[in-house]
Amino acid sequence: MNFLFVGFALIIVNVNLSLWVTYALKTLGFVFAAIGIAEYSVHDDGVKAYSPNAVASAVMNGAFTAALIYASIKLDAKYINYAGIIAGVFSTLVSFDFQKRMMVRILRSGEGKVVEDAENHRLLLPFVADVKRLGRAWNRLTVTVALNLLFDVLNRLVKVSALVTVTGIAAAFTKVVCIVLAVVFIIKFNELRVGYEKTMDKLDNT
Repeated sequence: MNFLFVGFALIIVNVNLSLWVTYALKTLGFVFAAIGIAEYSVHDDGVKAYSPNAVASAVMNGAFTAALIYASIKLDAKYINYAGIIAGVFSTLVSFDFQKRMMVRILRSGEGKVVEDAENHRLLLPFVADVKRLGRAWNRLTVTVALNLLFDVLNRLVKVSALVTVTGIAAAFTKVVCIVLAVVFIIKFNELRVGYEKTMDKLDNT
């Protein structure tokens, strides 16, 4: 699960909607996620169904990276801003969808293992609990990321000075909260990674 861990950590990054580095990091994150899917498929073959999605998302974010690099060289700041909004919304929604489906699948694969290997269910329960804790951390993070994206987009589009100030403050505040919750999410994912490795080792030796 090491590659999935690195992939998820990079996918949740939103540095700046108009900055190409944001999408370059997500491209790399989806590449790691695709490798992680192949790694995890040893435990759950069904997870391979998400590999095309990870590859397509990597290609999409790669295209966004190239487009924003081109825009920063050839186009005015106004058009870079609009391009960043479009890329940011699409990239964030795709990231949300991919992460949610992957975590649901991981949890289901753990629960399925409990049923199939009833004598080993006590070994697997900590792994399932780690997934549930990760799910709660992910829910809090995604709500905050969605709010940050909303305020960021509004701040880029509104023209009224008072609204620019309000949305700017809200975007900055939610960005800080996003960073804190992202750290918590990464910590929880690492706990899942460590717990998964230990659990699978125990099951293999019983």
